[in-house]
Amino acid sequence: MEILVKNIDQKILLTQTQEFKTDLGWSDAAEQMDKEILYSIINPTENYETVRYIHEPYTSINGIQQTDIWYYFYFLNSGNTYTQDYEVTGLTLKENYKMLKQSTESFFRLEFYKTSNGDAPNQTNRRMVFAKNLTLPLGEKIFYTGGTSPLNEFLYFPVFTGSNYRNTENMYFFWFEDDTPFIGTNITGNTFYMTAKYYNAKDGTVIDFVNQTLSQSTPIVEENHVYHKVIINRTDYSYQVFEFNGTQGARIGKTGNSPIRFYERRK
Repeated sequence: MEILVKNIDQKILLTQTQEFKTDLGWSDAAEQMDKEILYSIINPTENYETVRYIHEPYTSINGIQQTDIWYYFYFLNSGNTYTQDYEVTGLTLKENYKMLKQSTESFFRLEFYKTSNGDAPNQTNRRMVFAKNLTLPLGEKIFYTGGTSPLNEFLYFPVFTGSNYRNTENMYFFWFEDDTPFIGTNITGNTFYMTAKYYNAKDGTVIDFVNQTLSQSTPIVEENHVYHKVIINRTDYSYQVFEFNGTQGARIGKTGNSPIRFYERRK
């Protein structure tokens, strides 16, 4: 249709079937708006994706930058002293080197807790948010020749390491990228507290650990004697582990003289 400009009155004749479609797209836009409103109510946008945090690099005693992490576990023997020997838990040397069922199904369990504002944890304010298991076959091995008759076999002992090249599951820490899933709760932040247990598949017992050697007469104070502190860095997706006795101590988990140590809790 073309309208020419003239100095006289003009008329436009429209048939009854003519439709300009002024509402074109309104229906689609309304449907899209409904979907967006429902989505925001029923399934709001929240980041529930977990990411992998790596042990923050450090300089080893050999001057090499590395990310290896080390765990040492100590049991009490009959003399009430600490040892790194599975025999005191009831596992025989044969069960150890052959990795029989009672050995392969025994494991250490690392439990990670959060507290409000990162306060020192206890039974009333902590909340377990994550756990991972260290099975015996993931531990270190030594060639054992001791005893009355030399055994000459590789035995596992309670030392665990994780690196980029082996036992990587021991090395990484998995947590959320941000605190979106925890808005309105008291478990936000980058601080965690780690403790450990040993589950003995041979007799069904569970052994608790503390974070330092304690005498028989020392009363256990949970906030001081049970946990190590873990802090994640959400900028470079790394984490560090520190000693904790009510206050944060030195960084641990590194090779050399500063592994993460857990000691069987005295009864």
